Amino acid sequence: MPKNKKKDAVDCTTFGSVQKFKPPNIKFPHFLFVALQNHLVEHNFLPEKSQNYIKCIKSLSNVQHINYDNYLVILKICLYLEQFELDRELQQHKLSNHKIENSKDLKECFIINVPSLNNGNSVVVPDDKVTLYEAISKKLIWAKVVKITGNEVTIQPHSFKDAETFKDKNKKFNINFWSKHWPLRCCHYALTIMSQKLNLVEIMFPKLKTTGTDLNDDIQWINTNIEKNEEQKQAVRKILNKTAYPAPYIIFGPPGTGKTATLVETISQIVKHYPMKNILVCATSNAAVDEIAKRLLIGNVPANIVYRMYAPSRLWGTVDEKIRPCANFVNENTLFLPKDLLLLKRIIITTLVTSVRLNAVNFRENHFSYIIIDEASQALEPEMLIPLTLTNKKNEDERMEFQAQIVIAGDPYQLGPFVRSRWSEHLFGISMLERLMNNCEPYKKQNGKYNPNYITKLVKNYRSHENLLHVSNKLFYEEELKFCGGTDTQIALNWPKLPNKKFPMIFQEVLGKEERSLTRSVSNTAEVLLVIKYVKMLINTKFGNRKIMPKDIGIITPFRQQQMQIIKCLAEIQLENITVGTVETFQGQERNVIILSTVRSKVFEHNNKEHIGFLSNPRRFNVALTRAKALMIIIGNPNILCTNENWKALWDYCEEHGGCIPFKRSPLKPDEIAKLITDYEADANNDNNAFNTKISVTVELGKNEKEELTNVLVRAMEKKLTLI
Repeated sequence: MPKNKKKDAVDCTTFGSVQKFKPPNIKFPHFLFVALQNHLVEHNFLPEKSQNYIKCIKSLSNVQHINYDNYLVILKICLYLEQFELDRELQQHKLSNHKIENSKDLKECFIINVPSLNNGNSVVVPDDKVTLYEAISKKLIWAKVVKITGNEVTIQPHSFKDAETFKDKNKKFNINFWSKHWPLRCCHYALTIMSQKLNLVEIMFPKLKTTGTDLNDDIQWINTNIEKNEEQKQAVRKILNKTAYPAPYIIFGPPGTGKTATLVETISQIVKHYPMKNILVCATSNAAVDEIAKRLLIGNVPANIVYRMYAPSRLWGTVDEKIRPCANFVNENTLFLPKDLLLLKRIIITTLVTSVRLNAVNFRENHFSYIIIDEASQALEPEMLIPLTLTNKKNEDERMEFQAQIVIAGDPYQLGPFVRSRWSEHLFGISMLERLMNNCEPYKKQNGKYNPNYITKLVKNYRSHENLLHVSNKLFYEEELKFCGGTDTQIALNWPKLPNKKFPMIFQEVLGKEERSLTRSVSNTAEVLLVIKYVKMLINTKFGNRKIMPKDIGIITPFRQQQMQIIKCLAEIQLENITVGTVETFQGQERNVIILSTVRSKVFEHNNKEHIGFLSNPRRFNVALTRAKALMIIIGNPNILCTNENWKALWDYCEEHGGCIPFKRSPLKPDEIAKLITDYEADANNDNNAFNTKISVTVELGKNEKEELTNVLVRAMEKKLTLI
């Protein structure tokens, strides 16, 4: 038993115990911290253990994938690396000799203007700690972050006296932000619990086995549209009959194929067929679980058996009115149900991280019969383990066994988990869903088909016009997608501005100058001008009988500086309700019209290979390309973009169908075009490879990679990790 067992114990009282649950604080190994502080450079003067940690971290580059033997250890190291990088990022936002302002909206709260957050950085989050030091009085004040709006961070001091100090507008402070590491602490807690489950291999590394058959009786489908979709019906039947158990069942849902509808139908059918079984529904984001909750409550299941559990930081005003009847709020404040009331809820819906609070309830064995996780391709693997800590049973030999059927849904070809550390990205950036599909036999294709007892790939696309998904279908989905969209996907056809009236796609060439801001983000003025021009052309235009409104348009750009420039220009012409965001913003969203500004006007070089930065990322490319329902407008420099094979495939497809417009025929004025071309050519001539950058470092640590990992990784870490 670990020495810190008492500290890991759940803080629990009879009422509101869920809210009081606290995972243990992270004990960052001292020698690992020393190694990281020295930027992973080996020095003779470092202690031997620190040098071992350096070798340990560098040896991660030799590990191709996580296996059962190194699973818990590597995930623990990856969490430490994430913590270190998070703290380093927070330090970049510290302020010196800085004034704060009174909040007009919140009583006894104050606003810190943080210029470095202008690019939309979300590293500072609610409940983070803030220290404010006044040099004159030498007074240190503690506060917590209440909310973040743009570059304004609203804080609340811990005491009334400190609030009085802040009201003096002439006082200036040195300000630091400190993370509570709540998500990371929850992940560490999950690893600690899972390390005690001896059958971990059956869940995380399942083997192919003989399984049962489908239900014999015909199912009466609640969503009648599913009755026409064989793949969706297959997934529901297999999950109801637990054909994959104890292994997870995977719903592989490419864009627009009805993944959420399949999950909602599955949950509804479980409620209908198994009146005594309980379901836990999770996802990485509140938006995803809110969508599932709303669909369930619209006639599928009664609200009194649903419990939508929000974190304490959630504000009542941000909760959708359709969800409020089953949300954990009383008098507009979050309140967690006591155990006797919680047991009456058959469906609990929450995020992966917030589900950790349910550990305080001490559910009876086998309380949850199904654990359903949406957005599984975006979650870190330890995050996926958090809800799994809630369901187990002890056999006579004290082995821990899962009794719930786990269902995970997502798309490995869309954005994966967000990872800060470049040392662990190739391992930690692989989701559990992707790892299972790549490395575990039950989920691999055999003779060109998936095993339906373990995985269903949805193939009927209801979102987009066929032309808009052609390239993604060919590059990522083996041309298996079938297009079943309605008339709403056809509305842009015959728009006068289309080069080909039967092809709802424009690839607008731009010869613009790429400019880098102080925050190292990038913008391109020529593309901003064209984005605004196309928006003006679209607003109030009729596509058939439908008038295009701002809410119908989404603008995607990979760079936050370009995002800010476009938002500013839209504000100047008083256009609101147009969502402008990065690729990450639009994951899971759709719009009738998408305008994509690629920004890039330079080619980078690394190891004698040309690339276009993170535009080279195939997942970002795929997500950006699959958000539009009726019309897609791509704005970029094909001379640069086509150095990447995916972008070249897109350009060639548009060119083949007459969808490309050269810059000289763009809708800008001739004098604007001439000036922009002159600036572009001057920039190209003066570049001299000044923007080339080294993207990554490869470390070689011997020929026997597995032996190197075992000798350095396990031996050096075993005493500190307290897991194995």
